[in-house]
Amino acid sequence: MNYHLMVDDKFINGFIHDAEKVAPGKNVYIIDNWKNKAKFVKSDLVTFAPFYTPAFTAILKKVTDKDKVFVHWASDLAVNAVLSLPPNVTTGMFFWGGDVVEIPAFRFKKTIYGPLSLAYFEKNEERPQLKFNPMRPKRVLTSFAQRFFNYRGPEREVARTRDLFFKRLNLFLHWSHIDYEWVLNHYTTPAEHKYFYYDVGQKPDAAEHAFMNAPKDNSVTTILLGNSDTITNNHLEALQALSAYRDMPIKLVIPLNYGNDKYGDLVESEAIRIFGADKVMALRSFLQRDDYYKLLAQVDVAVMFHYRSQAAGNVLALLYRGKKIFIHSNSTLYQLLKTNDVAVFDSKEISETDFKQFIAPLDQHTIDENIAIVDRLFNEKEKLEALKSILN
Repeated sequence: MNYHLMVDDKFINGFIHDAEKVAPGKNVYIIDNWKNKAKFVKSDLVTFAPFYTPAFTAILKKVTDKDKVFVHWASDLAVNAVLSLPPNVTTGMFFWGGDVVEIPAFRFKKTIYGPLSLAYFEKNEERPQLKFNPMRPKRVLTSFAQRFFNYRGPEREVARTRDLFFKRLNLFLHWSHIDYEWVLNHYTTPAEHKYFYYDVGQKPDAAEHAFMNAPKDNSVTTILLGNSDTITNNHLEALQALSAYRDMPIKLVIPLNYGNDKYGDLVESEAIRIFGADKVMALRSFLQRDDYYKLLAQVDVAVMFHYRSQAAGNVLALLYRGKKIFIHSNSTLYQLLKTNDVAVFDSKEISETDFKQFIAPLDQHTIDENIAIVDRLFNEKEKLEALKSILN
């Protein structure tokens, strides 16, 4: 049996569909959440059992060396669950990104954040917040000590358990061999790379083609910035680079509806300070898939300033829609696409790029070539064949 340790996320429904297609009845899907709190996963095949509960522990006790256990999002609870398994159980990780390259922060923060974003992270998110309660003076002192003296203590334990986790990992499932090489450069692991990608519906369907080619206001260049209100977007660095175009006829669309609201407030206010409120459209509430893709149809240029692999779903959706995309060259996603001759551009060079050159659209031949290459990189038949061999 295949045991899947999962989180409630939009990717999971598609995975369950694929897994049952290639290995029906051979999978146990466990979501780290209560059923009444789940927002995305609706499958009747799922067991909702938070990973800290006795119900989850009871499921783990059923696992034998004839089974396989797969982690979908390497949370601390999932990592510790894997380490509690009998030593001969085959284990695998479906790589997402942030669950590995951001944790522990002290190891990787200087490689995933730009200088401005790093300063914000260290001041606002790296250390535990102070808790003031005059009725509980000991807790105040403990909180002070945790923030200023021992904030790395828990992270050192996380680092130790992650080292152990990768040493016993057998399979690394992901679409990019470059990310696999990143893991090999940072951890000692026997894990074998296997091809897989989550399907989040990046290709435009028949209904969307109707509004993809709808008329748009060509007097204004619409720029999509980032994919979420998370610091790894390096919004502050991106806004600084784009400020060279503050006097040009542009409109910034900034998705800030997934992540940290406080950080989103900062990004929105900084964008308005630089460009003016009339040039900034901050997305602060959830958009339905069709509404979001209608918005993408109006985008002329997309800017992703992530230093790590992130926003792959958005990038692929934009490529399938013929958009011009700037991705930071530090990103392994940029490196994968450039290695395979996809026409994407380096965000690091925006501040030195003439505005006419920045907004110049891709020609149809380049668009078609991009789509053909992405189709080869994300091949459904190959994915299902690989998944079948892994789960059977």
